[in-house]
Amino acid sequence: MRASTWRKCLCSSSPYPPLELVSGPYDEQIVLDLNRTFKEVKWFDAHREKLRALLNTFSVVNEGFGYPQGLNYLCFPLYYVYHRDDPKTAVEDTFYSLQSLVRVVLPLYPLDAKDYAAYDTICSVANLVILHCYEEEPRLHILFKETHLPFMISLVSSTMPTLYANVFSIQDTLLLWDEIICCSHSTMFRTLLLVLVRAILFHKNMFLHMPVYKSMMLFQQTLKESISICI
Repeated sequence: MRASTWRKCLCSSSPYPPLELVSGPYDEQIVLDLNRTFKEVKWFDAHREKLRALLNTFSVVNEGFGYPQGLNYLCFPLYYVYHRDDPKTAVEDTFYSLQSLVRVVLPLYPLDAKDYAAYDTICSVANLVILHCYEEEPRLHILFKETHLPFMISLVSSTMPTLYANVFSIQDTLLLWDEIICCSHSTMFRTLLLVLVRAILFHKNMFLHMPVYKSMMLFQQTLKESISICI
């Protein structure tokens, strides 16, 4: 059921012709990331070479985008779901679904070292997250302060480009993605943003009553266990 729903939302033209997998210029970085992506999930051990080839091929086909860190966390859950449903079409479904997800989060990924547009977008998104929180809890205006804003910017940049897959376990990620992927393309980013808003509002007392650095550290630790309030 999950695979067919994701396939319908992300790659409705499936089945696709066989994809020719190739090596690319980012292979060394891809290999480093493969070994630390969902490393606690033994299922991936038999599939890391295939995922390596998939990410390499994606970086070659999307030459202007290449391979930014975080892309691995978008690829792994897709392949996990599709392969367990139908190994014969898993590579192609993962590849084209990855194309769809990247279009959603593309503004958050810098294309090169001089691409300041991505940072500006991340700052704008962080301000939107704070604004939503402030509307629900006016005391959270403190998140706009110089003491808190850098943390909010860092939080957005480190979680949203991966659709939170680098935060949650694989099973929790799948639950969250069920909600995000089922949205229309036009509302998917807003849903992604509201996940962070829900978590901050639920843990608001951390920010209201604790020193800023302690609240930041504790929130990041607690967020990993907060899937029930994020969906």
